[in-house]
Amino acid sequence: MVALAIMNYQDGEPAVSGSESANNETVVYRRAAPARLQSADPAEQGEATSSQYPRAVQTIRFVNPDPPLSITAAAREMIKRALIKVGGFVAFASRESAEPESADMRQKRGTVVLDEIDDYLWEVYQRSPIKKDSSGDFTWKDPAAANRMGLSLQDYVIGGMDPGFREQLYNAGRAMDADGIHWSMLSAFRDDYRQRLAAGFKARVGNSLHGGSRRTGGYGRGRAVDVTAAEGTNAEDVWKWIDAHGAKYGLSRPMPGNDPAHIQQRGEWSNLVSTFRQSRVRLADSGRRHRHKGRIRLAHAK
Repeated sequence: MVALAIMNYQDGEPAVSGSESANNETVVYRRAAPARLQSADPAEQGEATSSQYPRAVQTIRFVNPDPPLSITAAAREMIKRALIKVGGFVAFASRESAEPESADMRQKRGTVVLDEIDDYLWEVYQRSPIKKDSSGDFTWKDPAAANRMGLSLQDYVIGGMDPGFREQLYNAGRAMDADGIHWSMLSAFRDDYRQRLAAGFKARVGNSLHGGSRRTGGYGRGRAVDVTAAEGTNAEDVWKWIDAHGAKYGLSRPMPGNDPAHIQQRGEWSNLVSTFRQSRVRLADSGRRHRHKGRIRLAHAK
């Protein structure tokens, strides 16, 4: 059973400052009951029943010219409009895809490779602590959106991106670092609320590849990022590197004129992601074997 909770309804226009919460919006929380596994392994069943499905949050804006008679009536009307707005259902990622980086899932797979990827991308994001472009300083916008969803800034901007896209950015980013290109991010995941705060050339709310609810499915499915240069590097060098080498990582810069910082997936990116993952798994397995042999040699030496 899926539970929907309607919260934070107010009349008026949406706020756009970093310290205020947006008005006239509905935050819809979707929480699924733990799946009942058919596995005979009691350990797997215990993991399923004890784990808590993390909430996936999508913000939908409604404009109501007339104030509702009661909050209850407003809630019913908002649910109805939400269903109509997205074609009969509220689009959230599935349990398997909404939070694939959760600790329980990593433990079940016996690997923590996404920790390495996320930590690296978070370090890259922080290389440019001031987020600024031709529209001005917008450093406050990501923290405001993260706070609205009840997430840390890292979980919001990095965890909101699709795991496969993170894999691509990780491999391309490491290659850029090796070539002396000190890159950073202006913007990563953006939900609909964050997209509405964006200025300049941008997609319509809900249609952004950064994480628009209609275009991608929302949190955990963002497939675009805006890149720039960290201190000591020119942004043009970062963009030229993507133009020259991005195809090897399934990345492209499709709008060099209107939105030069925008990077997104291209071509057969899913095949590349699979190759990247298999390569990292082999390296991780090789490292574990070497460490195990080292411990055996040390034990024999004693």
